[in-house]
Amino acid sequence: MYLPVFLTIIFGFVTKLTICNEKPVIGILTQEVYWSSFNNIKPSNNSYIAASYVKAIEASGGRVVPVFTNRTTEYYNDIVKNVNGILVPGGGSAFNISFGISQSTNEIFRISKKINDNGDRFPILGICLGFELLLIASIDGKNPLTRCNSYDMNLPLNLIPTMEVKSVLFKTMPKDVRNILLTEPVTANHHKQCITKSNFTSMKLDHFWNSITINNDSNNLTFISTIEAKNYPFVGLQFHPEKNAYEWKRNDPHSWSAIYSARYFYDWFVNECRKNNHIYYIKNSTLENELIYNYPTTYVGKLNYSFEEIYFFSE
Repeated sequence: MYLPVFLTIIFGFVTKLTICNEKPVIGILTQEVYWSSFNNIKPSNNSYIAASYVKAIEASGGRVVPVFTNRTTEYYNDIVKNVNGILVPGGGSAFNISFGISQSTNEIFRISKKINDNGDRFPILGICLGFELLLIASIDGKNPLTRCNSYDMNLPLNLIPTMEVKSVLFKTMPKDVRNILLTEPVTANHHKQCITKSNFTSMKLDHFWNSITINNDSNNLTFISTIEAKNYPFVGLQFHPEKNAYEWKRNDPHSWSAIYSARYFYDWFVNECRKNNHIYYIKNSTLENELIYNYPTTYVGKLNYSFEEIYFFSE
């Protein structure tokens, strides 16, 4: 048995060492079938998680619990206290913070920000839609996005020079991974909404976030592709690192270098989740009853959907 926080005495001073939680539990938000193409095989009030997100977290040493949409503030308070981090996945949604995954993200963003302010360390990772919803949550529900065309594009990242040292992702990134990401088309993009540099500034998103990398869409529109909160362990990626290894229906990059470099982002996130000592406890239940292992996957790839496997949930 290990202690989540260690104290040591050095030259008469008590020093608090870094928490190392070796059994991190990560919550992944579900999203509505209503906004997806699955509404012809499942009721529209059901929700889902693409299995590729679960696999990516598990490959980095985390376990997953689903976090359901359209629940109470009390529910999301309990979730943030219990899990070690939250992943907001890509997909489709209305950008309305009063319901669905938009509402869930807004609630979790607000709660997570508060507990970080109180000295805890609680990370959030947003992918594609999750990236966009974190931006919206940080400016109280206003929509800063611009229509663009970066669907089914594999791109190298363009690191903003001033972020060479400031970026939390890039300052710990191995040199070979960095070289791949900046020189090879290994990031899978599937989005039709973008945040431009001008909107990022005019909507005052730069007060909360640093823009780390940029890319161009098929019409040469420049958009921000990686963001990091200035004072919180919150990161957003407009691209999909989980697709390189686990999805096969689109033109995603599947080379060794693409898979190797994509792993870094989930490894980084799960490692951040190890830095708090939250213990999963739900009243009248146990962690074993809440884990994603309790739910079956449905193979939808053979039906020509964009994902291979899906977890469906009856809300």
